[in-house]
Amino acid sequence: MENKRFAIDIGVNLSGQLINASLSMLAIIGALFIFIIDKRETSTFFYVLMVISFLSFIVSIFLGGKGINKIREKSFKDKLELKYSKDFFNYQAILCIIGILTCLLSFIFTKKSDAELNQIKVLNGNLEKIIESNSIQQKEIKTLENKIEYIEQKFDSLIKNKPKKTVPNNGYK
Repeated sequence: MENKRFAIDIGVNLSGQLINASLSMLAIIGALFIFIIDKRETSTFFYVLMVISFLSFIVSIFLGGKGINKIREKSFKDKLELKYSKDFFNYQAILCIIGILTCLLSFIFTKKSDAELNQIKVLNGNLEKIIESNSIQQKEIKTLENKIEYIEQKFDSLIKNKPKKTVPNNGYK
């Protein structure tokens, strides 16, 4: 009897974890849905797959709750058997996988919007201009550095070769 209780507890724990995962995925789907319809162009298939994904997680949560409830009812009557909840938990897991796959598959039916593509083209053009301008400025800086170095060398050579000043004696010895 204790082994049955242990096996059923594992099933209930896994079901509870799948319910938590489903709730998390529902929040993620909601956030992704809002982001995608705001930033990208979508097709009808995208909406259909997102609805299927959403419903898969909802039904998965429902089935997990039904399985846990069946175990609760049977344990109250001292009839602990896995067969009463096994199908519910299996369908729960399958629907979680279907929900994840349809959510991921829905991204295939989106594309970048024309406005976004135009913005990217403008940004790339601006970036190319900045790079070109930076390259020209680097050449000008190198030229100025060379001129400064040349002037410094001339100045140093003038100082080394500078004639000594003689004080005019104005006729005095």
